[in-house]
Amino acid sequence: RRYPVGTQIFGRVTNLTDYGVFVELEEGVEGLVHLSEMDWTNKNVRPGKICHVGDEVEVMVLDVDPERRRISLGMKQCSQNPWEEFAATHKKGDVITGKIRSITDFGVFIGVEGGIDGLVHLSDMSWDRPGEDVVTDYKKGDELSVVVLAVDAERERIS
Repeated sequence: RRYPVGTQIFGRVTNLTDYGVFVELEEGVEGLVHLSEMDWTNKNVRPGKICHVGDEVEVMVLDVDPERRRISLGMKQCSQNPWEEFAATHKKGDVITGKIRSITDFGVFIGVEGGIDGLVHLSDMSWDRPGEDVVTDYKKGDELSVVVLAVDAERERIS
C-alpha cells in the first residue's frame, strides 16, 4: 500500500462538490474528503468556504478500498480535536468565561476556546429561580462566567 491509513500527506484540490472535495495525491491518484471530515466544529460547511480548486491542502488517509478504487481522506484529522484539547486543559469545577452564542428552549450555549460551545442547561442556571425565568435575563453576546460540570470529548459535549 502506498497510502497506509493514518498517513498525513499534502495534495492539490481538483474538484469541489456538494458532498466534499477531491484531492490529488499524485498524478492519477485522487481521494475524497467528505464534508464531515473537513472541519471539527462545522459539520455542514460548504467546501468552497474552506478551500478552492488548485489549493494545496494537508489530508490524512482514513480508508483505502482497493476493489472500488477509492481513498477516503480527512482534513480535520490534521489538526488538534478541539474537544480533546479542551478536555486536556479543563476539568470539572474549573471556572471559564465565554460569550453566549445561542439561547434555546433547554439552555444557553457558551462559546469557549477552540471555537466550540458548551451548554449551560436551564436546570443549572440558578439555585433559586427556574431556568426559564433566569434565561430571559440574558441575550446573545453576553459574557458569562460558568463552571465546567463535565467534558465528553468523544460525544463532543461540554456542560
